[in-house]
Amino acid sequence: MNETSRFIDNGDGTLLDNDTGLVWSKEDSWPVAQDWLTFQEALLFVDEMNKKDYLGYHDWRIPEREEIEKIFISDSTIMGRSNSELHIDPLFATGGGNASWCLPFDQQAAFYFSYTSGNSQQFDQDYSQGYVRLVRLYPED
Repeated sequence: MNETSRFIDNGDGTLLDNDTGLVWSKEDSWPVAQDWLTFQEALLFVDEMNKKDYLGYHDWRIPEREEIEKIFISDSTIMGRSNSELHIDPLFATGGGNASWCLPFDQQAAFYFSYTSGNSQQFDQDYSQGYVRLVRLYPED
């Protein structure tokens, strides 16, 4: 059986999701920022990473809720920080946070997606133990 893997390691710290055409950062914000992020800090983190051409790209963004929910794979497990079980493809880097901020958001709250449960819930934007996993669109040639 020679089915194509859903995720392709691009060899530059990113993974291409063949199902969606999105490119994900293998690492989330934890190893890069070495700190938790509120939602507003996550927005600033994205801006900073774009200014620095993180992994060679400057079009990173916070994922939409529907996009990040698609990387949840219930029967796949990698270890996140604090020994949390993350249900995402094993090509993603281990040691990251157990969730990610995602869109949409309003004045008070933003969505927060858990790689542990596969659920999204609205958290106060000031929730201070957050992470973000950067995503970008794969450009069509």
